[in-house]
Amino acid sequence: MAEPSVPVKKAARTFDLQAMMNQARLGAQERSNIDWTNEIEKTKEENELRITEMKIKADEASKKIQSSTNNNNINDGDDDDDFGPSIDLATAPTNDNEDTSSDDEDEDTSKPVEEDNDRLDDDEQPFFPLTHEIDLKHGTKSVSCLTIDSNGERLISGGFDYELKMWDFPTMDKTLKYYRAISPCESHQLRSIEFSPGSDMLLIASGSCQAKVISRDGKNMYECVRGDMYLIDMQKTKGHVSTLNRACWNPKDLNEFMTCSDDGTVRLWSLIRRTEHASCIKTKSEQGKKTSTTTCTYNTYHTHVTQNEYLITAGCDDGSIQIWDRRRPFVNVTFISRHAHEPENSITSLCWSYDGRNLASRSTDHTLKLWDIRNFKKSLSEYNDLHNRFSMTNVTFSPDDRFLITGTSTRKKTNENINDSTNVGAIYFFNRNNLAQPEGQIQVSDAASVVKTLWHPKLNQIMCTTSNGIIKIFYDTIRSKQGALLFANREERQKKANDFFINMNIINPHALPLYRQDRVRNLSVIRMKNREDPVCKSFFCFLQR
Repeated sequence: MAEPSVPVKKAARTFDLQAMMNQARLGAQERSNIDWTNEIEKTKEENELRITEMKIKADEASKKIQSSTNNNNINDGDDDDDFGPSIDLATAPTNDNEDTSSDDEDEDTSKPVEEDNDRLDDDEQPFFPLTHEIDLKHGTKSVSCLTIDSNGERLISGGFDYELKMWDFPTMDKTLKYYRAISPCESHQLRSIEFSPGSDMLLIASGSCQAKVISRDGKNMYECVRGDMYLIDMQKTKGHVSTLNRACWNPKDLNEFMTCSDDGTVRLWSLIRRTEHASCIKTKSEQGKKTSTTTCTYNTYHTHVTQNEYLITAGCDDGSIQIWDRRRPFVNVTFISRHAHEPENSITSLCWSYDGRNLASRSTDHTLKLWDIRNFKKSLSEYNDLHNRFSMTNVTFSPDDRFLITGTSTRKKTNENINDSTNVGAIYFFNRNNLAQPEGQIQVSDAASVVKTLWHPKLNQIMCTTSNGIIKIFYDTIRSKQGALLFANREERQKKANDFFINMNIINPHALPLYRQDRVRNLSVIRMKNREDPVCKSFFCFLQR
């Protein structure tokens, strides 16, 4: 027989704590003796070498792409792959109907492809993505507002036809059809539309006194309350009592937005607080009277943290720019320029630079000015010949913060300027350091004004709206990304032969006249119907005898 196995007892493992402490102490001493400065310098040098190698490879790849595109453009000049005509940046306004028959004018206006490529490679020269364009048809009336989400996938437009239209770039094709059209404010003209910082909501300011917040797909989410128009003190009303002019989101607080109105107030709202506004700021003229507020903006779009991040800026119809600090009571203004623009000329747009140092203003006195609030009495630079007759005309900075763009309006045609070639709607480009002379311009339409302009930083595409219901998108096939490039060459989806629906009527046998049964009605109603029938009436009289 096998002997039974004796269980082996497992002894607990012992640790020499003193030896472990000595070993850890020696390791710490060795690490302290290492010269970490040399190690950091070595890693920096390695990273710099990697970056330079990546830049060299990227430059070589871009040169190869440009050379291939040049060969394709030279060999296939009439190719239809690029959607939209090629456009050259002009330094003077052009007229479509003007005859350019002389050889000298052709030599001045035409530029060879090699010069354009040299201009693209030179980073010091200004570059504007204007080689191609696409027209989106919003309607027949003026398109007064335009916005696009942060990813550049959905464009929203609104106009004087009370309609808001959504353009979904990833699903569009060459037919250029919009995704959805709604009328969020019924019979009120849309004056301002802006995506929230998270691109999940839309803020709408219309001709009414109540701003609205809708979802990305057009569902109502929030509506500001209406104020009491019979109260004299606007501070005591719960909301606006006059037409709204502008509405914008707070980029840092996702639940807060700001509106301004003709009632002379700037109001801060919270999505959590639905009964009344969160704060109210009253704008006053030089005489201390109420003045209408035509535009407003936050100063939190900059990338650098400065003292200007808490400022709220408003422009008034008396030509003044007023700025408040949120850390102080809104009783008195922090910065003010009473004569920023001509009196009795409203300020249509205010835009802070991305670094938060300069403020650009646009007004109906046909000027564009650049300001520094450290010396707010006089503008840094200005340009005077930019006709503007729309209260929604804006100004915006380029993504690299080097340039400003704005649109111009056409003048009313008279016998004197009927043949004026400069009376066109155009986009002007200005250097931020000097507005005395524009860097260039491009004609958008010879019969319509440019209202809104937009330069998306991610797509590197310029978009503008006109007074004849057209939305223009300018882009470059090399420097631009996505956006219009997604649907510019996308063919329309072919409909299959079986892809249709036959509307077949379902006939219920009991619904036919022969099998129809009258519903039970009141006896008095039946007698009234019988009296109207001559056959039943005679039979009814016979029964009464």
